[in-house]
Amino acid sequence: MASVTSLDQDMAELRKSKYDAKSAAEAKAWIEQILAENIGSEDLVDILKDGVILCRLVNVVIPSANLKYKTSRMPFVQMENISMFLRAAASLGLPQYDLFQTVDLYEAKDPAQVLQTLYSLSRHANKQNPTVPLLGPKLATKQESPVKYPKQGVDIPAWNTYQYGYMGGASQGSEKIVFGKRRDIVGKP
Repeated sequence: MASVTSLDQDMAELRKSKYDAKSAAEAKAWIEQILAENIGSEDLVDILKDGVILCRLVNVVIPSANLKYKTSRMPFVQMENISMFLRAAASLGLPQYDLFQTVDLYEAKDPAQVLQTLYSLSRHANKQNPTVPLLGPKLATKQESPVKYPKQGVDIPAWNTYQYGYMGGASQGSEKIVFGKRRDIVGKP
Protein backbone atom coordinates (compact mmCIF):
# COMPACT_ATOMS: atom_id res chain seq x y z
CA MET A 1 0.00 0.00 0.00
CA ALA A 2 1.33 3.46 -0.90
CA SER A 3 2.04 5.88 1.89
CA VAL A 4 0.04 9.08 1.90
CA THR A 5 1.56 12.36 3.05
CA SER A 6 0.24 15.87 3.22
CA LEU A 7 1.50 18.69 1.06
CA ASP A 8 3.03 20.34 4.15
CA GLN A 9 5.02 17.21 4.92
CA ASP A 10 6.18 16.93 1.31
CA MET A 11 7.28 20.58 1.22
CA ALA A 12 9.11 20.23 4.55
CA GLU A 13 10.97 17.18 3.25
CA LEU A 14 11.86 19.01 0.04
CA ARG A 15 13.25 22.01 1.96
CA LYS A 16 15.28 19.78 4.28
CA SER A 17 16.64 17.75 1.36
CA LYS A 18 18.22 20.90 -0.10
CA TYR A 19 20.33 21.41 3.05
CA ASP A 20 23.87 20.35 2.20
CA ALA A 21 26.11 19.30 5.10
CA LYS A 22 29.25 20.21 3.14
CA SER A 23 28.01 23.75 2.49
CA ALA A 24 27.01 24.05 6.15
CA ALA A 25 30.53 23.05 7.20
CA GLU A 26 32.01 25.65 4.82
CA ALA A 27 29.69 28.34 6.20
CA LYS A 28 30.57 27.36 9.76
CA ALA A 29 34.30 27.55 8.96
CA TRP A 30 33.74 30.96 7.35
CA ILE A 31 31.96 32.28 10.45
CA GLU A 32 34.74 30.90 12.68
CA GLN A 33 37.33 32.61 10.45
CA ILE A 34 35.50 35.95 10.64
CA LEU A 35 34.93 35.78 14.42
CA ALA A 36 38.37 34.19 15.06
CA GLU A 37 36.91 31.61 17.45
CA ASN A 38 35.37 28.16 17.51
CA ILE A 39 31.58 28.46 17.57
CA GLY A 40 30.78 24.88 18.57
CA SER A 41 30.43 21.37 17.24
CA GLU A 42 26.64 21.26 16.87
CA ASP A 43 24.73 21.64 13.62
CA LEU A 44 25.03 25.15 12.16
CA VAL A 45 21.29 25.84 12.40
CA ASP A 46 21.31 24.95 16.10
CA ILE A 47 24.34 27.18 16.72
CA LEU A 48 22.75 30.17 14.97
CA LYS A 49 19.25 29.70 16.43
CA ASP A 50 19.52 32.43 19.11
CA GLY A 51 20.82 35.00 16.60
CA VAL A 52 23.74 36.12 18.79
CA ILE A 53 26.46 34.75 16.50
CA LEU A 54 24.69 36.24 13.47
CA CYS A 55 24.65 39.68 15.12
CA ARG A 56 28.30 39.38 16.10
CA LEU A 57 29.11 38.33 12.54
CA VAL A 58 27.36 41.39 11.09
CA ASN A 59 29.13 43.68 13.56
CA VAL A 60 32.48 42.40 12.26
CA VAL A 61 31.56 42.32 8.56
CA ILE A 62 29.63 45.63 8.60
CA PRO A 63 31.22 47.73 11.35
CA SER A 64 28.74 50.56 10.81
CA ALA A 65 25.83 48.21 11.71
CA ASN A 66 26.68 48.22 15.44
CA LEU A 67 23.86 45.81 16.37
CA LYS A 68 22.82 45.73 20.01
CA TYR A 69 21.89 42.09 20.58
CA LYS A 70 20.87 40.30 23.77
CA THR A 71 21.79 36.84 25.00
CA SER A 72 18.63 35.22 26.33
CA ARG A 73 16.72 31.96 26.42
CA MET A 74 13.44 33.72 25.71
CA PRO A 75 12.15 32.96 22.19
CA PHE A 76 11.02 36.49 21.34
CA VAL A 77 14.47 37.90 22.22
CA GLN A 78 16.18 35.29 20.08
CA MET A 79 13.83 36.00 17.16
CA GLU A 80 14.49 39.74 17.58
CA ASN A 81 18.24 39.05 17.27
CA ILE A 82 17.59 37.15 14.04
CA SER A 83 15.41 40.00 12.73
CA MET A 84 18.14 42.55 13.48
CA PHE A 85 20.60 40.41 11.50
CA LEU A 86 18.20 40.23 8.55
CA ARG A 87 17.65 44.01 8.53
CA ALA A 88 21.41 44.61 8.61
CA ALA A 89 21.96 42.10 5.81
CA ALA A 90 19.28 43.79 3.70
CA SER A 91 20.95 47.17 4.29
CA LEU A 92 24.18 45.69 2.90
CA GLY A 93 22.36 45.07 -0.38
CA LEU A 94 21.29 41.42 -0.16
CA PRO A 95 18.31 40.87 -2.45
CA GLN A 96 15.04 39.85 -0.79
CA TYR A 97 15.11 36.41 -2.42
CA ASP A 98 18.44 35.63 -0.72
CA LEU A 99 17.17 36.41 2.79
CA PHE A 100 15.62 33.74 4.97
CA GLN A 101 12.60 34.35 7.18
CA THR A 102 13.06 34.37 10.95
CA VAL A 103 11.12 31.10 11.34
CA ASP A 104 13.31 29.45 8.69
CA LEU A 105 16.15 29.57 11.20
CA TYR A 106 14.40 29.62 14.56
CA GLU A 107 12.14 26.65 13.83
CA ALA A 108 14.58 25.08 11.31
CA LYS A 109 11.90 25.24 8.62
CA ASP A 110 14.28 25.98 5.73
CA PRO A 111 17.95 25.47 6.66
CA ALA A 112 19.03 25.64 3.00
CA GLN A 113 17.72 29.22 2.80
CA VAL A 114 19.81 30.10 5.88
CA LEU A 115 22.89 28.85 4.03
CA GLN A 116 21.92 30.85 0.94
CA THR A 117 21.72 34.00 3.07
CA LEU A 118 25.16 33.38 4.57
CA TYR A 119 26.70 32.81 1.14
CA SER A 120 25.05 35.96 -0.19
CA LEU A 121 26.19 37.95 2.86
CA SER A 122 29.74 36.82 2.15
CA ARG A 123 29.57 37.96 -1.49
CA HIS A 124 28.09 41.37 -0.70
CA ALA A 125 30.43 42.01 2.23
CA ASN A 126 33.43 41.05 0.07
CA LYS A 127 32.28 43.43 -2.65
CA GLN A 128 32.18 46.35 -0.20
CA ASN A 129 35.30 45.31 1.72
CA PRO A 130 37.68 42.95 -0.15
CA THR A 131 39.42 42.00 3.12
CA VAL A 132 36.32 40.01 4.15
CA PRO A 133 36.93 36.37 3.18
CA LEU A 134 34.72 35.04 0.42
CA LEU A 135 32.37 32.09 0.87
CA GLY A 136 31.49 30.57 -2.50
CA PRO A 137 31.70 32.41 -5.82
CA LYS A 138 32.44 36.11 -6.13
CA LEU A 139 29.58 38.53 -6.80
CA ALA A 140 29.27 39.32 -10.50
CA THR A 141 29.71 42.86 -11.72
CA LYS A 142 27.46 44.49 -14.27
CA GLN A 143 29.02 44.91 -17.70
CA GLU A 144 27.94 47.36 -20.33
CA SER A 145 26.32 46.00 -23.49
CA PRO A 146 28.58 46.15 -26.56
CA VAL A 147 25.62 47.46 -28.58
CA LYS A 148 25.17 51.22 -28.28
CA TYR A 149 21.52 52.22 -28.25
CA PRO A 150 20.35 55.65 -29.42
CA LYS A 151 19.07 58.23 -26.96
CA GLN A 152 15.45 58.29 -25.80
CA GLY A 153 12.99 59.80 -28.25
CA VAL A 154 14.96 58.82 -31.37
CA ASP A 155 13.21 56.44 -33.76
CA ILE A 156 15.01 53.12 -34.00
CA PRO A 157 14.22 50.06 -36.11
CA ALA A 158 12.01 47.43 -34.49
CA TRP A 159 14.90 44.95 -34.54
CA ASN A 160 18.55 44.83 -35.41
CA THR A 161 20.99 42.09 -36.38
CA TYR A 162 22.87 42.30 -33.06
CA GLN A 163 19.75 41.46 -31.06
CA TYR A 164 18.23 38.78 -33.24
CA GLY A 165 21.21 37.32 -35.09
CA TYR A 166 22.17 37.49 -38.71
CA MET A 167 20.80 34.94 -41.13
CA GLY A 168 23.82 35.23 -43.44
CA GLY A 169 21.80 35.80 -46.59
CA ALA A 170 19.56 32.76 -46.14
CA SER A 171 16.37 32.94 -48.16
CA GLN A 172 13.71 30.63 -49.47
CA GLY A 173 15.57 30.38 -52.75
CA SER A 174 18.91 29.47 -51.20
CA GLU A 175 17.22 26.89 -48.98
CA LYS A 176 15.61 25.25 -52.06
CA ILE A 177 12.06 26.05 -51.01
CA VAL A 178 9.89 26.52 -54.07
CA PHE A 179 6.25 27.46 -53.82
CA GLY A 180 3.72 25.91 -56.17
CA LYS A 181 5.49 22.58 -56.61
CA ARG A 182 4.63 19.29 -55.05
CA ARG A 183 6.59 18.31 -51.97
CA ASP A 184 7.68 14.69 -51.72
CA ILE A 185 7.49 13.33 -48.21
CA VAL A 186 8.84 9.90 -49.10
CA GLY A 187 12.26 9.75 -50.73
CA LYS A 188 12.45 8.79 -54.40
CA PRO A 189 13.53 5.19 -55.16
